[in-house]
Amino acid sequence: MARCHHCGETMAEGQETCYACGQHVRTRAYRHEHRANPIVIIAAGLAVVSVLGVLWFTRAKAARKQAALLAEEEVLRVQDSVRRAAHQWLDAERVAADDDEVRALAREFDDIESRFKSIRLRVAANPIPQQESIIGLVEAELALLRQSAVVLGSSPETEKQMVRDSIRAGMRRAEDLTKELGSTE
Repeated sequence: MARCHHCGETMAEGQETCYACGQHVRTRAYRHEHRANPIVIIAAGLAVVSVLGVLWFTRAKAARKQAALLAEEEVLRVQDSVRRAAHQWLDAERVAADDDEVRALAREFDDIESRFKSIRLRVAANPIPQQESIIGLVEAELALLRQSAVVLGSSPETEKQMVRDSIRAGMRRAEDLTKELGSTE
């Protein structure tokens, strides 16, 4: 049973006024009568979930669009970069073609390549895996040497010695690999 907050007298459930002191007091039973309707609460919850779902869907769609735009921008940036690099490489090749030192190196590369090709022809009929590996290494080294020669022709004078040293080391590697290929016959 409920009690009056003012005088402590016992009160019946739902009683609004204390009969002992006349104080206006609401008991718990009175408050329970005014509870919210569960259907209203469920409807409000569903409305909130629906609104959140729509917001999430809209945000996800916007994020996908943004990601697609960023990916497209990145593709365009890479394509532009590739075009610029190709243009710069062509310019470097033109400069290198006029350089006497680069032309001399190209002749040396041609000599190494012709020795390699003659040995390769002897082994090419039925190469073993070790020979195939050496052939791939020599071809890669020769391609790298030709690129290094172009870089040498278009480099400033202060950096040329470093590139020359790199080219000489690459030529030694290519010659050693060619000899190794010949010894595996």
